[in-house]
Amino acid sequence: MNEEFIDKDLGRIAIIRNVRAKSVIARRKSGYIQLTVPDRFSMKQISDVFQKMKPRLEVLPEKPVISFSADSSFQTFSFSLKIEERKIKNHYMTLKDNTLYIVCPENIDFDDSDVQGMIRNCIEKAMRHEAKRLFPAKLTALAKQNNFTYTDLKINKSRSRWGSCSSKKGINLSYFCCLLPEYLIDFVMLHELCHTIEMNHGERFWQLLDSVTDGNARQLTLELNKSQVHW
Repeated sequence: MNEEFIDKDLGRIAIIRNVRAKSVIARRKSGYIQLTVPDRFSMKQISDVFQKMKPRLEVLPEKPVISFSADSSFQTFSFSLKIEERKIKNHYMTLKDNTLYIVCPENIDFDDSDVQGMIRNCIEKAMRHEAKRLFPAKLTALAKQNNFTYTDLKINKSRSRWGSCSSKKGINLSYFCCLLPEYLIDFVMLHELCHTIEMNHGERFWQLLDSVTDGNARQLTLELNKSQVHW
């Protein structure tokens, strides 16, 4: 059951309980603030924490979030999105010919947060599928072309890091990399491959990264840093 309350200054406050949450996290959404709280917290505990957070929440910026409808235009590295409405009871998705089709019941309410969540879930499933299908061969080719070696590749769903490299030369890539243009996906992979030789971001790392990006390591890093996941 959804929980929420109305604050006289900030308006609607929606509460999301999460068994893995260890503290209260606030996010400004479109028209309301969402609090993710530990599942065990009582409403009094939530209220007490909220009052302490309130001065900061009053200046918390609203992050832009993509909203989907039948008219949405959305493109990833390997597929475009097409949302259709048909006379069906339940939605379904299919990925075919570089297009993700999400078919919804007629007259579905695209303003409903559950509907938006369903569409996002479908897109994430498709991105995970495409990352697992395409990233291994792409990483292998870049490694071979530039004389790198790595032990394995894992695909995760991190929104805060495009990729990482372990001390054992294992590479992790987020399937949210699918939201990047292909040349930046390649750059993320080359960045992590360089970490198989230079684990830190010292001068030797940047020299190595420059050597495999035609001297464009800093510029590509700036472009990557400007890319954000608004999800």
